[in-house]
Amino acid sequence: MVIKRRQFLTWLAATPALATSSSLLLAATGRTGLRFASSARGNDGHFYLKIASLEGKQLASHRLPDRAHQVLAHPGNPWVLTLARRPGTFIDIYDTEALKPRAQIQVENGYRLYGHAQISTDGRYLFTSERHPVEPEGRLVVRDLEDNYRVVREMTTHGIGPHEFHWMPDGKTLVIANGGIQTDGREKLNLDSMQPSLVYLDSESGELLEKRTLPDEFHQCSIRHLDVAAEGQVVIALQYQGHPVDRVPLIAAHRRGEELAELVLPERTRSQLRQYCGSACFDSSGRFAAVSAPRGNLTTLWDMQERRFLNTAYIPDGCGLAPTLKAGEFLVSSGQGQVFSIQALSEERQPLFTQSPPPVNWDNHMTLI
Repeated sequence: MVIKRRQFLTWLAATPALATSSSLLLAATGRTGLRFASSARGNDGHFYLKIASLEGKQLASHRLPDRAHQVLAHPGNPWVLTLARRPGTFIDIYDTEALKPRAQIQVENGYRLYGHAQISTDGRYLFTSERHPVEPEGRLVVRDLEDNYRVVREMTTHGIGPHEFHWMPDGKTLVIANGGIQTDGREKLNLDSMQPSLVYLDSESGELLEKRTLPDEFHQCSIRHLDVAAEGQVVIALQYQGHPVDRVPLIAAHRRGEELAELVLPERTRSQLRQYCGSACFDSSGRFAAVSAPRGNLTTLWDMQERRFLNTAYIPDGCGLAPTLKAGEFLVSSGQGQVFSIQALSEERQPLFTQSPPPVNWDNHMTLI
């Protein structure tokens, strides 16, 4: 019996504890045929979904209506979903086998995307973080991918400005980064009173299960991006909205039932990050994590079992992160066009495009498909 890789991914996705970790899916299926996808700006000024092999060959280029943010792979179908950058309104679905567009969804009138999404473990429902047209609290909007992308329900995120969110290992609980910033377009309206939070939500009932905030003196540390390990630990990337020289946490970790814990950086490294971390990612083993800081041109690497800083990799304008199959190894995409592989336990970095990178500026996030 021949089992296709896509079939195997679907079977694994039906098991919630496995489906929550993209790194476990990758480790189970082997490297052959793996690709990465990311949004990017081309040298013509237009925006694209780009798909490339891990050997550095560009495989597909699909023009988007505007700048995008997260790219998300469907767990069972050969689809890649690309979400507009805040405050955009489009969700683009691309067929990676037929290499052609499948559909484009527009959000409901008055709503705006915050740039991130997740798909239910059975592959049927799309969850997106969105700005409500009237209410200050953000929403998770749920669409049925098997019924013409119809909105079937929505729920509050119990905070303002929800951004990235992920499934917990049970496949039913969502952990949400509420950035805390009220916006009008790209304008930030409430920096003096912002209240970021980390929220755990029952994805079916919308029940608030747990909510954590930083101490009051760090209320301008926007909780923006995160990732979840298979055993449930969360790594969090923060973006500080206050004074450029304030000493504030920029990276944190969390386990259910505990307080948020700052991951302590060497002071010299912390000051180089320019108060801004862009993406967070666990490796294929769940032991190591990478957190990118594109404004500081550094990616920090961590032993998450000990919550201990390991080292940094110098990646100019490096932001997008994805795990490879090798424990402790990550891909990092750069706004300057290159993609590098880096190691948690080494200062080595290797360019993915060994000849010449595609003439693009990679955007903030990437995913393996």
